[in-house]
Amino acid sequence: MSIESWGKFHQDRIQSNYPLWPSEAMVKVLFGNYLENKPRLERGMRVLDVGCGFGNNLLPFYVKGLNCFGCEISSDIIDIVKKALAERSMSEVDLAVGESRKLPYPDNYFDLLISNNVVHYEGSEENIIGALAEYRRVLKTEGSLFLMTTGPEHTIYQTAQFLGGHRFQVSNYDFRNGEIYFYFDNEKKLKFYLDKFYRKVETGRLQEKLMKFNLDFFIAHAYK
Repeated sequence: MSIESWGKFHQDRIQSNYPLWPSEAMVKVLFGNYLENKPRLERGMRVLDVGCGFGNNLLPFYVKGLNCFGCEISSDIIDIVKKALAERSMSEVDLAVGESRKLPYPDNYFDLLISNNVVHYEGSEENIIGALAEYRRVLKTEGSLFLMTTGPEHTIYQTAQFLGGHRFQVSNYDFRNGEIYFYFDNEKKLKFYLDKFYRKVETGRLQEKLMKFNLDFFIAHAYK
């Protein structure tokens, strides 16, 4: 899938009904009492949202006084994110062009990194490993990763073509047609990859059925 396709998606969405709210699952995991090793999130800490979309997942951290950063895959999308954030009085969020395997930040910089339904776009095991390593690089020694990724029972896979090696090509779905996903078929597989780079790895799963859509996501939180 091209950067242009994502740019058009953002341009169309900003003119209609782009999300103003953060991921409910993310808020519950990071601010609720579901983790055995809950992260410490305090004013002045740095949080990065990789593939930040419209900046909505940064909202709960912004209001708590954390220094918020977001990256997207093109400068055109960044301009759209800036507009969305300005409408919510969040212009102080620091935005940059970057991607999961190439983040424009120094080593040991962030207290928390959010990868919310982003990493599966890496499309291969090699790229997944590269992304997880890059996330680790920019995290502080005691920093942590919150990650969500599409599970195998999600509606998006119902019409996708199986390519082998945990890879699917999206088809007959939406503007992502042709995109290759790398999926984790269970929590153990996700933990297997995270254990290569992180400690205190905790995983979970969120499944919902909304009308005709099956939503399936794996969730993880881990420390560097």
